[in-house]
Amino acid sequence: MKINRQINTIIIISMGFFLIASILLSMVSLNSLKNTEIDKMRETLLTERKNKLTDVVQNAYSVMETANFYEPAQNAIANMRFGENKQNYFFIVDYSGTFWVNPAQPQLVGKSGLVLKDAQGNSFIQRIISEAMVRGEGFIQYGDIKPGTTVPSTKLVHYKQFKNWEWVLCAGEYIDDIDAIVAGNAQKLHVAMVGQLTWQIVFGLLAMALTVVFSGLFFNKKLVLPIRQLTEAVDKITGGDFGGAIDIKASREINRLAEALMQMQDSFTVAYRRLKTLTLEANRGQADEEAEVFESRGKTKFMLKNAG
Repeated sequence: MKINRQINTIIIISMGFFLIASILLSMVSLNSLKNTEIDKMRETLLTERKNKLTDVVQNAYSVMETANFYEPAQNAIANMRFGENKQNYFFIVDYSGTFWVNPAQPQLVGKSGLVLKDAQGNSFIQRIISEAMVRGEGFIQYGDIKPGTTVPSTKLVHYKQFKNWEWVLCAGEYIDDIDAIVAGNAQKLHVAMVGQLTWQIVFGLLAMALTVVFSGLFFNKKLVLPIRQLTEAVDKITGGDFGGAIDIKASREINRLAEALMQMQDSFTVAYRRLKTLTLEANRGQADEEAEVFESRGKTKFMLKNAG
């Protein structure tokens, strides 16, 4: 039983290390997959917002293209709204930074917007103008205080240059809700990952238990029992019993060992019989000698008696 316990211990330790390694590998893989999915989700949501801003800016841009003069375009774009509850608006600055349209702060129209700073203290208007003059159109993100709050939120702005009037048309919306959406989905992914790891641990422990049971039965039949039978056979031989049958069916190596033991048993049997025969012959010869001596002594006593 000792060797059987040792085999089971080795199997448990080996499978334990394998289970731990597979769990750690799964954790790393699932965590990497979760981060990848989160990044893809954030990128997808951001792309959707960019596409929406691109569409609405293009609509407003069409108004400028078809307007005959500044004022009709200003009035039309100032009254345009988009987004949820129509709360988002357009604003226009020229290359010098002067506002031409700003429905949220109409008092700034005709004044420079370069004095406006984002949450980091940078002039986002200057950045928009600089990038628009180089690229023509694009996106920027900056921190801005959302109305009704005191904490900076991320605002995404799409700008597009209108060279005819040296204007830059802009439309923006806050995208901090993207982080909330991503965080909620990240929590769901985390719960799913924990659930998958839990099932992996359960099935791993179940597989370990079944492996120990079946391997124990297998090794007991193929290794432990044959070794025990060999040991019993050797004990009988050393005890002088050379007639016991050795019938062991196991692996090739143990079968060869059993065959060698049977050959040794046969050799011991032959040697024992020869020794027994020699012993009997020796005892018989000694008996004959004793009989001759006894007979010779008897004859001598008889002759002496007759002579007297």
